[in-house]
Amino acid sequence: MITTPNVTVKDSSQLAEGDIVLTHGMRVRLDSCTTRKNSGCTVYAWSGTVLNLDEVREEGHVPMPWLRTWKGGLVDREDAWTIQGNRFANWLVENPS
Repeated sequence: MITTPNVTVKDSSQLAEGDIVLTHGMRVRLDSCTTRKNSGCTVYAWSGTVLNLDEVREEGHVPMPWLRTWKGGLVDREDAWTIQGNRFANWLVENPS
């Protein structure tokens, strides 16, 4: 794990509920994780909530349809993002203030 004053670099296996991951101009709070084995590696998929949605929308960091989830044919969320990877994928995580 590498630490700087504002962020820590963590691999996918080190992420934890409540971590705020910085990716594609978004601040994504990790809410829940699922895992699966693939070719002998554990793959982590964290469901998260985009915390800076107004900025993401204004700056066009990602297409807004990519932040939607669906239930029963209806949009159920418009602030969702998934952080996914194995222990070889590294992420910038905000340090608690």
